[in-house]
Amino acid sequence: MFDPLTSLREAGLPVDQLSAAQREVLAGLTEEETAVVASVQRRLAQAEAEPDAEVWAHDLKLL
Repeated sequence: MFDPLTSLREAGLPVDQLSAAQREVLAGLTEEETAVVASVQRRLAQAEAEPDAEVWAHDLKLL
């Protein structure tokens, strides 16, 4: 059975630092939705590593 929280942890998201309400929402994600969240996390990490990407990363985090 698919576990969104485990998948998000494996993707490097700090799931355990979130509130219980936030974890509850994430626990209801589908496998496809979880993949999207993990993809955004990877893109944020890449953007923060690139020069002059600070503004782009900040805008993406606001989404």
